[in-house]
Amino acid sequence: MDQLERPSELLWDERRAWFEEQEAQRAKAGAPAPSEQACALIIDLQAVFCSGAWAAAVILAYAIAEAQSSHRAARPEGVGEGDWKWLRALRNRLVHENPGKASFTVEDQWMRRDLWEERARHAVVIAFAALYPDLSGRENAAGERP
Repeated sequence: MDQLERPSELLWDERRAWFEEQEAQRAKAGAPAPSEQACALIIDLQAVFCSGAWAAAVILAYAIAEAQSSHRAARPEGVGEGDWKWLRALRNRLVHENPGKASFTVEDQWMRRDLWEERARHAVVIAFAALYPDLSGRENAAGERP
């Protein structure tokens, strides 16, 4: 099964470089450093992202972003309403299966890897926006002000 194969070293390094660049861009905003737990979760997020476990990356990115919110249902500072609704809805579709209509399928693992990678990348950007909110009024990933 191709999806269970280890990515090439080159592909892993490309994904790692992209991930680390996203964090570096957000960390420059001057926000306080994330908690130790958040840092530990980011390490796991980076590992699943680099391995190409796209659904896991989305779920973990949501957990990280949600942990930054002071209220469970509220969006975290630094994350625009549109980004938050998108990530929350996607995460919910992944963890609360609809038996009549799966949101993520084995076919997706074979035929829609690019789409799921795109979604995972967007989720990572949102997680970093939550961890490193730029409270100076800069727009978020979707061009919205938090």
